[in-house]
Amino acid sequence: MKYCILLGDRSAIAQALLPFLVADGYTVSGWNRDSERLPAAEWDLVLCAIGQVHPVGNWWEHDDGQFYECVESNVMHPVTHLRTLWPRRKAGASACFLAGSNPQRIMAGYLPYNLSKMALLKAVEQIDYESPDCTVFALGPGYVPTKIHRATLKANWPNERIARGDAGTPIERIWGCLRWCLDQPKELVGGRNICASDPWDTPSFAERLAANNALCKLRRCE
Repeated sequence: MKYCILLGDRSAIAQALLPFLVADGYTVSGWNRDSERLPAAEWDLVLCAIGQVHPVGNWWEHDDGQFYECVESNVMHPVTHLRTLWPRRKAGASACFLAGSNPQRIMAGYLPYNLSKMALLKAVEQIDYESPDCTVFALGPGYVPTKIHRATLKANWPNERIARGDAGTPIERIWGCLRWCLDQPKELVGGRNICASDPWDTPSFAERLAANNALCKLRRCE
């Protein structure tokens, strides 16, 4: 029996992925900030959907406490929780962290969020490198119109995707990307940020990953 621990199980993406996980044969235990403790079971998959966008606005106007809270939510809590769960991983387990909707793109008003998501991607690569018995990767779901974006609306901050009323990435596409990643060997997806918008469902994408160890990782372009 496959066992999944779903961190941030009240997030809209986590709730939407839950029936797919169950249909795929996973027994799922959830966790959120109001839970008394983390699940104690041995696990095949940790799926982390913890995070927040708040605060939104000019970086020099952010409250220090809110800035740090955003960084804690997006990178420190996920890594800390995985470290707590780590001793109970099964052989060949995987850990997937949801990355930002488009963390590579510079957007005014989102310094705490983008800073923490970039740190998370580097943490993913580092943890995977140090963990030969577990595949650790990030999944970029793209823009999904969920409650996490209320921070932008509350701040009355301009955002072109919200203004356009984008439908966002279909949950079927996000699940398909996650399922594909779980089916791949560690050498192919470990330490990378695979996005739902990537052509993961084409043979050439796996070939590109196999040929380029730096693809889908944080790197300086020269």
